Amino acid sequence: MAVRKTLFILFLVFPLSIQGEIYAVLVGISEYASGNNLTYCHRDAIDMYTMLKDCTTPDKIVLLTDRQAKLDSIVFYTKKLFRQAQPDDMVLFFFSGHGNKNVFFAYDKSLYFSALQTIFKQTKARRKLIFADACFAGTLRQSGDQTASTSGKSSAGTNVLLFLSTRSNQHAQENITLENGIFTHFLVAGLKGDADANKDGYITAIELFNFVYPKVRERTNSTQIPVMWGNFDRNMIVLKLNSN
Repeated sequence: MAVRKTLFILFLVFPLSIQGEIYAVLVGISEYASGNNLTYCHRDAIDMYTMLKDCTTPDKIVLLTDRQAKLDSIVFYTKKLFRQAQPDDMVLFFFSGHGNKNVFFAYDKSLYFSALQTIFKQTKARRKLIFADACFAGTLRQSGDQTASTSGKSSAGTNVLLFLSTRSNQHAQENITLENGIFTHFLVAGLKGDADANKDGYITAIELFNFVYPKVRERTNSTQIPVMWGNFDRNMIVLKLNSN
């Protein structure tokens, strides 16, 4: 049985010739101060952390779950880490929890997307990626078109990719069998290597979309349709796979 949930993510990408550092803040909230709880959001963040921890160093990645994920803490660590990033580096913000139109809910207060945009604009990192597995995540798109696009303009700035788990009128879903958000489950699988269609050791934006999009549609009987959006190259590198 599927359970409604929301998740938001921010990510940076780098071209093939550049091996920048990865700065990441991973947030997952299943238990809320309000009591309006979810089930697997904390696991979503933990699974992202597990996948990314070998790609960066401990001082460049922060995991915040449930009570740890208060608004002030999320903003503090995101600003702190993103401020350290240099032009060739990658910045990532992952959020799994309740969301609504242009807002994500921290443990105690509302985290508005505009606040995250401001932090993005202040970082020196030239390329960023935004993943959003959230109810109504499609509202982040600037176009009223609800087709499954893989390019377009974004208010988040240039060289930013938004991978949104739903169209603007849809709910993101958790799944008891997967023990994850459905979007996150396939997102993590894709980033681990399943999305590497040409087996070159790199996950590109279009490869990730082509892997995750049909999997989520199939699993949800087309009640949840991911959208990729933003000002980016479809062949940009999202992640270099570990050779180990």
